[in-house]
Amino acid sequence: MSSKGQVTIPADLRKDLEIEEGEKLIVVKEGRVIKMIPVPRLSKLAGVDKEVFRGREPSKEIEDERRREDKEFEKRLRKT
Repeated sequence: MSSKGQVTIPADLRKDLEIEEGEKLIVVKEGRVIKMIPVPRLSKLAGVDKEVFRGREPSKEIEDERRREDKEFEKRLRKT
């Protein structure tokens, strides 16, 4: 831990958990254990229903909405 309280997550764990630079983490204290939970962005969830929409591309409106939701989500995270 650095003098500023910063912690480095080892590269192999970041790769395994698909945690990227700039990604938000929720820090939770449980007893004497600290958990860091990645906060998924809406855009990262895009395609989770790909079987339902196989062969179809999302419309421009859906892509725009995903971007708006990502921005709004970032604002809400900064307030907490």
